[in-house]
Amino acid sequence: MTRLHHSLAMTKVGVIGFGGGSALIPVMEKELVAPERLNDAEFVQDTVIANITPGALPVKIASLSGLQLNGIVAACLAGLAVALPGAVGTVALLAVFSLLGPGAVAVVEFASLGVSAFILYLLAHYVAKVVAPGGRVRPSALVIAVAAFVLSGAGRTIELGGEVVGTPPPWVLPELSALGLVLLSLVVIAMVTLWQMLRGVRHPSTSDVDGGASATRPPGARRAITAAGVLATVAGVGFVVALAVSPSLATVGFLGLVLVSTVSSFGGGEAYVGVADGFFVASGLVDATVFYGQIVPVANALPGPILVKIASGVSYAVGLETGSVAAGIVFATASFLITVGSCAAIALLLFAGYDRARDSVFVRNISAYILPVICGLLASTAVSLLHAGGEIAEGAGVGPVWVIVGSILLAAAVPLMRRIVRVPDVVFIAVFAAISLAALSLM
Repeated sequence: MTRLHHSLAMTKVGVIGFGGGSALIPVMEKELVAPERLNDAEFVQDTVIANITPGALPVKIASLSGLQLNGIVAACLAGLAVALPGAVGTVALLAVFSLLGPGAVAVVEFASLGVSAFILYLLAHYVAKVVAPGGRVRPSALVIAVAAFVLSGAGRTIELGGEVVGTPPPWVLPELSALGLVLLSLVVIAMVTLWQMLRGVRHPSTSDVDGGASATRPPGARRAITAAGVLATVAGVGFVVALAVSPSLATVGFLGLVLVSTVSSFGGGEAYVGVADGFFVASGLVDATVFYGQIVPVANALPGPILVKIASGVSYAVGLETGSVAAGIVFATASFLITVGSCAAIALLLFAGYDRARDSVFVRNISAYILPVICGLLASTAVSLLHAGGEIAEGAGVGPVWVIVGSILLAAAVPLMRRIVRVPDVVFIAVFAAISLAALSLM
């Protein structure tokens, strides 16, 4: 896979990437895991690192895979490529928001429901491949996946069921965030590792996880640290870009908040909404009506990493306050570089240490047991996608049950359609988007 092909693949992920970071794991796996690309073990490693470090998950996986496949330059280009479509779309839509009004966001939201239906299929396909490889269910993987789903998505599932039957649930179950689930899993894996070491077990067999594929040793620590330094420089360029237009301490202070909010954001893009509220809305930098009435709806309606989209949108609004659209675009560009560069740099630094520890019993256990946990998390993400679709339907005056059931039926129809018509996935995505847009516009 050449550097250009990898960057184009990540751009494609950024274009179709509705549903947030976790929803893009199977989408990225489809693009990255193949002969002469990453193997299953390497992709699992990248996914684990992305889940336990702050920032936008797709950006981190893109940069990590770029380093492994094509080196330092590819790591930088891939992280930028996967985030660029959503960030550009957010700023562009905010720029014309006053002309088009809320209807523009509604059109994107309606079309996104069809794309989300296709992503539901990808989620289900990925889970089935892990839990039942070759059509045979692995009981241990199924138990782990179900437990992870209960811990991270049972509450949302009950709430979704209430939407379908039209009766709100009388109580709400507590849930673990994506980060909380992964950290809990790592604690359990550490305990299993300790027990194995006390019994003299060297390492678990990973053949039932990746089909016996041996992991090719990725680039060394020095190369990863160099890539992290380059991406940290990319973040620094973001400061320079904004200061060239607005050289002031206020500019440095604002961009410093963007940086701190990024490196302190765990739990995915949805969690960043609360982080951004505390940093930018509560401080008075962005009006609450602009944040929740424009930036958040636009970011949620468009594909790509939510964190990068919200940071770019907030920065556009702050730059716009200085008196020009051009300044808003420059500030948004600066924040784009800062968010992508900082979170990718942190992930690459952890990758450097992970590489050196990859032959340990603990790391081998992670490779053996973490995939079913990710599957449980993806099942929770599927519920979140359906829940978000129901909310969009309610906003359009349509009963949420129609969108929820319709999304499930569209997702279930994909395998049959793929057997009947052999076309690229992008055709299915475009058709599904057109169907959902037409259906909700007419209802």
